[in-house]
Amino acid sequence: MTTENVVDPQRNVKSKELKALGFIIFLFFPIITVTSISAYGFVIWMIQAFGGVVAH
Repeated sequence: MTTENVVDPQRNVKSKELKALGFIIFLFFPIITVTSISAYGFVIWMIQAFGGVVAH
């Protein structure tokens, strides 16, 4: 085996890890954040719709 064959799989793994990290940072977290904030707003809206506005 040459050194080139040993380094290539490591580079391939690093590339896959960076792509996975980019997916998590730029797609997964924003989608989860927007979804959770929207769901929270919907829950508050439903509570107010059926239970009335809660006084402080």
